[in-house]
Amino acid sequence: MSTGFLSIIFIAAALVSYAFTPAFIDIFERGGKLAKNYRSEVIPQGIGIMFPIYTLLWYILYILSAKNYSLDTLLIQFVITAACLIGFIDDMLGARNVLGLKGHFKSLLKGRLTTGALKAIIGLLIAFIISSSLTSNPLETVINTLIIALSTNFFNLLDLRPGRAIKVYIFSFLVILVSLIIKHKTAIISPFIPLVGSIIGYMPYDLKARCMMGDAGSNVLGISVGFLVVLTLSWYIKLGVLAFLIVIHIFTEKYSLTDLIKNNRFLNYLDNLGRL
Repeated sequence: MSTGFLSIIFIAAALVSYAFTPAFIDIFERGGKLAKNYRSEVIPQGIGIMFPIYTLLWYILYILSAKNYSLDTLLIQFVITAACLIGFIDDMLGARNVLGLKGHFKSLLKGRLTTGALKAIIGLLIAFIISSSLTSNPLETVINTLIIALSTNFFNLLDLRPGRAIKVYIFSFLVILVSLIIKHKTAIISPFIPLVGSIIGYMPYDLKARCMMGDAGSNVLGISVGFLVVLTLSWYIKLGVLAFLIVIHIFTEKYSLTDLIKNNRFLNYLDNLGRL
């Protein structure tokens, strides 16, 4: 696909997302699907359910326009939808008295299934499906599965302040894009363009704390970044990414990621950038 056509898709996806997000906010407000944010303001939660709805339109257009589209396009839509759905279940039904992966699996071992444990298990299965479609090497499949699963949860951990998870998402996407430009393999990233446009179109509402995308949205961000990492990066870089994800998960079981960011002047500046 030409760069011009992809640019049009990106801009259109962003504009449609920006234009229709207020309608989703209204649906959630009328339905009473609200939650307290970090300022104890009661706002709609789970707005991220719109991401796979938006991308469905653009993937249909992508398939109709591309003469030789790959099955990866359909796999991406499946992955986005499945990850979003399990996140939405957690947003709507999840209790907040159990926190962290450790807490959810402790609860599961005691015979009590939480939506957090369900989300982790299904997320792992989705990650395995992606990994199995990319390689038949058992070790690489395990590494890829862990990267995708932990990346998904990492963005859940980030999504505690307006815009934070989306800023990290955009940064991650740009890093991967630059690496692909250097390797002249930018075509790999083209099926993700509609999703990126939809997320950027939604971003102003998140920054203004008009709504929360919830796990429904952060799951989509995390699993798509994980998918891109295992799809595009080299073996040694993937091992480095996995090591980072493991360390950050161990850290957040005991310490606050928000406090870490707040206590670093540069990170705190970036975190508050654009936020009311």
